[in-house]
Amino acid sequence: MARTLRTEPLTPAIQAGFIQLGATALAMIPVAAGIDMTSAQWAIVQGAIAMRIATLAGAARWWPPLHLLFAPAVVWAHGLGVAPAWWAAAFAALAIVFGGTARTQVPLFLTAKQVRAHLGALLAPERSVRFIDLGCGLGTVLAGLKRLRPECEFHGVELALLPFLISRLLAGRAGCRIERRDIMAVDLSGYDVAYAFLSPAPMPELWAKARREMRPGSLFVSLAFPVPGAEAQQVIKVTNAPRHTLYVWRI
Repeated sequence: MARTLRTEPLTPAIQAGFIQLGATALAMIPVAAGIDMTSAQWAIVQGAIAMRIATLAGAARWWPPLHLLFAPAVVWAHGLGVAPAWWAAAFAALAIVFGGTARTQVPLFLTAKQVRAHLGALLAPERSVRFIDLGCGLGTVLAGLKRLRPECEFHGVELALLPFLISRLLAGRAGCRIERRDIMAVDLSGYDVAYAFLSPAPMPELWAKARREMRPGSLFVSLAFPVPGAEAQQVIKVTNAPRHTLYVWRI
């Protein structure tokens, strides 16, 4: 009996790495043919090739410009004459802050202070509520809500190391429970409200998880990023800025 091999799709970061490698190999062809180019000219050629490959590969719209600029940026940075140790330190700092971004496709977003008051208004006033912040960043949302509703339970999960440590310090000191975990590994069945300020990439999978695990009547709340194809029961425009819009679904 024939067996079908199932392969997982490449993450955007890994795909970007392969695109850069392929573009670099193609950009070396004119060099191997003896065509004289400066480093800057070669970088522009490599960037143009990488941008074209990314477009043909169906990468998200922000990737082709990044591919175009990557090699020129490397050449420019090399020309600054900065010691390699400083670049290594900068890379280490970025890895600590954004270490999970390559895997989760979620950068560090911070919830505006004016949004927190509207989140607090979503908590049922007549009873204690269990609230989880999926990707809690620095923990400011949880700490603020805990001060507003001290009788409620507030939990947060964060994968990036430095934001997790800061959240443990700020929100943990306020009485919230903070864990360093992947948001997709969290069981949502025990929560009345699940809140997320992530990016468009994980929303379909996270919404399916919420519908599968959360109890009927519980709330799934997203800031700035609606779930594709799922109309929210409530849309709260805190300000005119799109990133200050709350989308609320009742399970």
